[in-house]
Amino acid sequence: MGLFNLFRNKDNKKSEEFVTKRKSDFSNFKQVTDFIYNKSGITDLDKRALTASHLQSYALDNNVYTTAEFLKMMEDDKSFYQDVMDLATINESFFLREKKELLWLVSYIKESPKKLDILVLPCSTGEEVYSILLLLKDAGVCLDKINISGYDLNSQAIKRAKKAEYDEHSLHNIDIALRKKYFLKNENDLCEIIPLLKEKPKFYQENIFEIDTSKHKYDVVLSRNMFIYFDDENRNKALNVIIDLLKPEGIYIKGHADHIQKHDKLHNLTYGIYSKQI
Repeated sequence: MGLFNLFRNKDNKKSEEFVTKRKSDFSNFKQVTDFIYNKSGITDLDKRALTASHLQSYALDNNVYTTAEFLKMMEDDKSFYQDVMDLATINESFFLREKKELLWLVSYIKESPKKLDILVLPCSTGEEVYSILLLLKDAGVCLDKINISGYDLNSQAIKRAKKAEYDEHSLHNIDIALRKKYFLKNENDLCEIIPLLKEKPKFYQENIFEIDTSKHKYDVVLSRNMFIYFDDENRNKALNVIIDLLKPEGIYIKGHADHIQKHDKLHNLTYGIYSKQI
């Protein structure tokens, strides 16, 4: 029996060596980036060599060695699929970005006679959501005047948004006085949003092209600097999703870098801010 186990162990080692020595073949990797494009609308993955390299390294770490195997794993394994989408997604944000529009929103909320439902899409790691809450609180507006949610395709970004811990890069637009009022230094030497603001928003992992727009409607949707990653076809698709998410006369706020086509259901109120036509 011991001799049998000896031979079996040798066979297992040979098998392991064979697995580790398999040659990878991602020569037609554009099939993968096309698949991601069809799911997410992100157009430039095949031009991002570093991202493609990270995706291939992740595949090899999971014993996926060819494009065909990669595509099959994307279809069959939800965890692998989400990890790939996380790697493919850029999350670059900071507090008080494009502040003029946020101040307009604060005034709009302050003057509203009703409670408003607000959505930030995509919300990245939460800076924009918390910027709105911070500005409202600093303007003396009761936070009970809004419900606020954030959606993002990247599951890791959603986890970070819920933790609400930020480094100097995220905070570079915030002066010392605001930092002292709304952030606490934690044991990781990061700045954490105070509990009053941290407990207010809800964050969800969502793909804009897979949202069921019949489930919930919003008074305000902020979608800023997402369209820069889309081609014209997916910009139009995304814009229609946003319009469907809005209540009648709801407000859509776009980013400075976003280019959108004229739409008969959107009326331009001021730069980058639109209302939905009834």
